[in-house]
Amino acid sequence: MHVKHILLALSITLSLGAFAQHNEEVTIEGTYRPKVNKVNKILMNPETPKQSIEMPNTEVNVLDVDHRFRLHLDKLSPLNYNNRKGQGDDAAKNFLMAGLGTRISPVFLYKHNSNLTKNLGLGVGIKHFSSWLGIKDYAPSGFMNNAFDIGLTSSKYKDVQLGGNVYYKNDMYHYYGVNLTEHPLSEQEIEQLCPRQTYNTIGAHFGVIPTSTRVGELNHKLDLDYSYTFNNTYASEHYAGLGYGLAYNQNWWGNKNHPQRIGMDLSFQYGGLVMNEGSSLNHRILLKTNPFFEMKDEFYRLHLGFRFDFGINGEDKHLCIRPDLSGSLFVLNKKLEFYAGLNGGFKMLTFSQIIEENPFMGHWTPLLFQNVKLGFDGGVRTNIMEVVDLHLGVRYRRVENDPLYIPYDDNTFMMAYDETQTVSVLVDTRVKLRNSLTADLGFVYNNCSPTVAECAWYRPTTEGKLKLTYDANENLAFCTTFLYQGGRYAKPYNGSAFKLKDVFDLGLGADYHINEQLSVFARLDNLLNQKYQLFYDYPVTGIEFFAGMKMSF
Repeated sequence: MHVKHILLALSITLSLGAFAQHNEEVTIEGTYRPKVNKVNKILMNPETPKQSIEMPNTEVNVLDVDHRFRLHLDKLSPLNYNNRKGQGDDAAKNFLMAGLGTRISPVFLYKHNSNLTKNLGLGVGIKHFSSWLGIKDYAPSGFMNNAFDIGLTSSKYKDVQLGGNVYYKNDMYHYYGVNLTEHPLSEQEIEQLCPRQTYNTIGAHFGVIPTSTRVGELNHKLDLDYSYTFNNTYASEHYAGLGYGLAYNQNWWGNKNHPQRIGMDLSFQYGGLVMNEGSSLNHRILLKTNPFFEMKDEFYRLHLGFRFDFGINGEDKHLCIRPDLSGSLFVLNKKLEFYAGLNGGFKMLTFSQIIEENPFMGHWTPLLFQNVKLGFDGGVRTNIMEVVDLHLGVRYRRVENDPLYIPYDDNTFMMAYDETQTVSVLVDTRVKLRNSLTADLGFVYNNCSPTVAECAWYRPTTEGKLKLTYDANENLAFCTTFLYQGGRYAKPYNGSAFKLKDVFDLGLGADYHINEQLSVFARLDNLLNQKYQLFYDYPVTGIEFFAGMKMSF
């Protein structure tokens, strides 16, 4: 029934006029009135090197670290910051942020951008966030997140820009998942039952970005990626990715200001995973081909293509062909957009992605290819009198090999694969209440139906976000963020399924600029001191107060 409704909606959109790729001139999901991005800056001024490390804003926000709340709307960076005075990113600049929480939780961020030469830019980033005091929601617990990144980027070189970086991430979690009130344990028993989880990732990236889109010329883009991720229980993964794109613009018909575009995207991915001590290396290879055709005019955009995916997982071979169709119709002088699209294909599940979502894995199931058999996206985006941005959308996904988290023993997890059908309805809106007050509201309803499992474990039925930012004056700003998740279910080890407590997370923050270079901040996280659990028996941190300083020089 869902598929019939989807095809009907798609045909209606087709009859309205045309299809297109993502509209770059109106709002997209989770993004409002997009400014000129880095790629556009390169196209307009290719002699200026693109910065390797992006400078953060200084808006005080709630924390969003790996072991905490993850909302499937816009992610809230723990170190975000709104530059209210409209200053742009300088080619040579340093940013330093340092703070301390009530659990003796240090927050540190340093980012640097400079030009080594006229045509070569350097970027460096360092981040640390941890808890030095035990978090006693259940058993004494703690965490630590570290990251380092260094990159080089060239200016225009034969109509392309070259750039690359190397990075290192180190994460430690000591969340026991044991309620000592109900199950008293000695320190030795705690260490045996609930060992520390430590993850390390070393990686590198190299990219080639075209800086010319002239009619009659071929454009090339290239991406190379490599990472090695390992934990302290002998699981490890080598990942390598190669992406290449070729496109050609030409005025075959119509307005010369809107040429047509034909091209092809190719990618190769390799994942070599060792799941446990003594296990053999599992090889996975995924080849993806995506030929496409694009055209646009003043009132429509159209993207037509298909995806040809071929995967090898050990001795198993898999092949799929999926549509790649998307389009938009613009009316009311581009103030209103109707969009729709069909898509699908294979996705390689990686060790690094899984532990980012759930770092409490105790046993590794072989990683398969997630297969989106059918995906549909449709909706409406509009901007009302430059005051309200509104996005209403509907999503449908039929997915084979969709991973769900189930208990492996009393306090760790493993993955079980299922075939799921998910229908999602989303609302995203931003309201400019006045020049100094902005409200962001997001809501998503998800109806996920697995084929085998009783419930879609840990996946919320409803998600919401409300964010208010207020600039009292040129120097003082406030931010309030409220996050909600409801309708999540868990199945304990050797127990019956039950509904988890709904998530209510309220954060408050203030930021005061002393001068152009120096500001101070204060922040309260989880103000309601909610003991909700993102995963069963792993409660998040309660209320915590942070304060610190930020410096640009």
